[in-house]
Amino acid sequence: MQEIGQQYSKDDKTDPSGFLRRARLHQSVFRARNLDLPFDTYGNYLTKEDGEKGKNFYEDYGIFNAVRCYRNYNKPLYSNLLRSEHIPFNIFIPLDRDQNYCKNVISDILKSNISSINRVEIEYAPKPKEKYLNDGTSFDAYIEYTNSDGTKGMIGIEVKYTEKEYKLQANSKQETDIKNKNSLYFSITANCGLYKSNAIEVLPTDKFRQIWRNHLLGESILLTENNEFKHFTSLTLFPAGNTHFIKTSAEYIDLLNNNDNKFIALTYEDFFTLLSKNCPNNNYQKWIEYLTTRYIVAND
Repeated sequence: MQEIGQQYSKDDKTDPSGFLRRARLHQSVFRARNLDLPFDTYGNYLTKEDGEKGKNFYEDYGIFNAVRCYRNYNKPLYSNLLRSEHIPFNIFIPLDRDQNYCKNVISDILKSNISSINRVEIEYAPKPKEKYLNDGTSFDAYIEYTNSDGTKGMIGIEVKYTEKEYKLQANSKQETDIKNKNSLYFSITANCGLYKSNAIEVLPTDKFRQIWRNHLLGESILLTENNEFKHFTSLTLFPAGNTHFIKTSAEYIDLLNNNDNKFIALTYEDFFTLLSKNCPNNNYQKWIEYLTTRYIVAND
């Protein structure tokens, strides 16, 4: 078995729940015990050679082919076992390979009778961007579906692991747009009818800004696509140990006028339970076991 490797030292003030520390160790142990591979500097990093071989990804369903089509070697995506960039590939590419399975899982999530899955994309943003938010916002995963009543809907998915909120980058276009009350962020917020009147006071803050922007991207599609889609759901997927998103999601929902499938906060644990409930065969069961072993972090 390979060595676990050195772990980062983190101030408890930046990781009060200890989840980041536990998840980093969990991924380091997974690399050493399950993959039996050496580390690069820190325990949660694969070597470049092993990253280029696709060892950060499940070895089936054409996942790594999809990764290579998306981007050539990139260390955070290919070699960092802890960061979330790779996770949408490991989860949603296999679901796309069996769209009946995907349909059943999504039906359970939305509590709706879905008749078909029409499209699954990783790292998706509609183009041209100027028609929508006119920025770099994209969905980690994106699903289009048709309901049994013939109406079409979309799900924009943000996948998290240990990440929390993001600071606003100084002198960025996003900072300019956030400060400009005439920007698309504010006009779409006003026109979509999602939010309570006082919500705009907190939506641009670090805590909510990314959730807000992802939700607005979906709403901009609804407003732009000439009634092609009737439904949009913004879904944030995260481990139960990431208490930041448990708290933030609850607070975000409270900013909505109603939450009829407008926003869903879903833990990995609950999602994997739905994958198991609808699992069509043994090959997919092995995949679910991989996901569970790989991403579910035990408490101390």
